[in-house]
Amino acid sequence: VTEVVNTYSESRRPLLVGTNNAFGAYVNNNSIQNFLFDCDGVLYRGNDEMPRASQTIQQLIKRGKKVFFVTNNAASTRMELTTKLEKVLNCRGILKEEMMIGSAYVAGQYLKSCNLNKDSGKKTRVHVIGTAGLCTELQSAGFDVSGGQDPVDTPSGMSRDELASYPFPEGQIDALVIGLDNDFNYRKLCIATVLLQRNPHALLVATNLDAFDLVGFDARHLPGNGALVSAVEMASGRTAINVGKPSSTLSELIMDGYGLEARETLMIGDRLDTDIKFGNDSGMKSALVLTGCTTSSEIASVLKDDESSQMIPSLIFPHVGYMLDDATSEN
Repeated sequence: VTEVVNTYSESRRPLLVGTNNAFGAYVNNNSIQNFLFDCDGVLYRGNDEMPRASQTIQQLIKRGKKVFFVTNNAASTRMELTTKLEKVLNCRGILKEEMMIGSAYVAGQYLKSCNLNKDSGKKTRVHVIGTAGLCTELQSAGFDVSGGQDPVDTPSGMSRDELASYPFPEGQIDALVIGLDNDFNYRKLCIATVLLQRNPHALLVATNLDAFDLVGFDARHLPGNGALVSAVEMASGRTAINVGKPSSTLSELIMDGYGLEARETLMIGDRLDTDIKFGNDSGMKSALVLTGCTTSSEIASVLKDDESSQMIPSLIFPHVGYMLDDATSEN
């Protein structure tokens, strides 16, 4: 990475952080008070903690910094994300549910801000493609929810005749929300498409537009929620509203909802197209860690492409352990 970055002009070059002292100096010089962390690939991978992630989070909180966990993963509720971070980072008792900003929660808050059905007095109905966690968050936000996980014996396909005779027990909907669904199938696509056709004023909301994640030792591409959203968009002729990273909807919710100043905020992530772009588009500083899915060739690609300037991080370091004060940690 060092060789790649150093071949470009200083004006486009991210700061390469090689010591804890260098990171501390950057934070002090830029008056950083708020830290937004992506989770998978930054703080953990699966159930394995990244180097010194726990110490980093605990130190920031003890020093009075504002810490939030911002993830495009819509499968978990805020409570479930809190429980996972407490377990993986071994830091029970210091993490609060309000620190968790998952895209399922954001989808609910976004729909609440739209004041759907405020004049009619009817409860807002939301159809979901996604997990039980997404459904729970939307229900917690006060919505009637249909869809989500199907019963085990539900067929995955749907013929022309079946769609023609389907009674649509979902009824009238005010919004359709799409989150990653490992059981996504043609039947769900058919139902969602006709629901949008029958309810032309219903909002189409995506928890994120991630193209893929990486799995396995050979970095296989696991299709992300963006693939599901594209299928529904293509079939319905609609364009989804993205409420996950790197959307301005998410940025506004965080800045306004938590009273943060973008110029005092650092977004730490492992993806250029979501985490880093989100930070830069929002007026924050952005930090790329190398424990996730970004390769040196991808870094080189954005450095040489003028149209990708919003994906150039402010700084790069190997892992979150470099954020620790040297007095309490060694690399």
